[in-house]
Amino acid sequence: MGKIKAVIYDCDGVIVNSDNAILKYYSWLANVSGVSMPDFSDEKFKRIVLSYTEDGIIDVISGGDKSIKEKLYNTIKTVPYNSGFEDIILEPTLIEGLEIVKRYGISMAVDTNRGRSLSDLLTYFNIREYFSYLVTSRDVVNPKPDPEGVYKICNFYNIEPKEVLFIGDSMTDYNAAISSGANFLAYKNTLQDAPVIHNHKDVEKYLI
Repeated sequence: MGKIKAVIYDCDGVIVNSDNAILKYYSWLANVSGVSMPDFSDEKFKRIVLSYTEDGIIDVISGGDKSIKEKLYNTIKTVPYNSGFEDIILEPTLIEGLEIVKRYGISMAVDTNRGRSLSDLLTYFNIREYFSYLVTSRDVVNPKPDPEGVYKICNFYNIEPKEVLFIGDSMTDYNAAISSGANFLAYKNTLQDAPVIHNHKDVEKYLI
């Protein structure tokens, strides 16, 4: 691994633990829309919901049915969801890890399949200032696992993918990083042959 000039963080599962919040939201969305409730006892389906983009999740919940999709999108546009971010938990040692990266003078960005809520979420936890560039599923034509987000971040910093360390927790992240040529560090999950950390402070070992 050569000199790292930027660290890219995935959001859900890396910056925050939002599993309960995501499942709660899509249960609410289905219920309010009059759509059959998602079966989150199915672990495969649950993992899909926790890693797909909003559009991808709606495709799954609707089974591709156009009329059901319209109901779901109509609810998103017209019915306020009031639970906010209180069900989301900041990952332990994250801030210590961010401070380490900052101390090295390395830029930090986020590449997530989360939608427009990203900036508000980071602001809610008082960590928005650490990240100089954000890429969400709404900022690219092809969200992760496509590497478009990584390339977009590299273009912003005028660096090459080999100068990037991508920290993620899923194969969606792994494939986006590896296909772009970026270095990959797995967080709390074994993903192919990638090194794994369970504490954000351990990022320091991979910065130089």
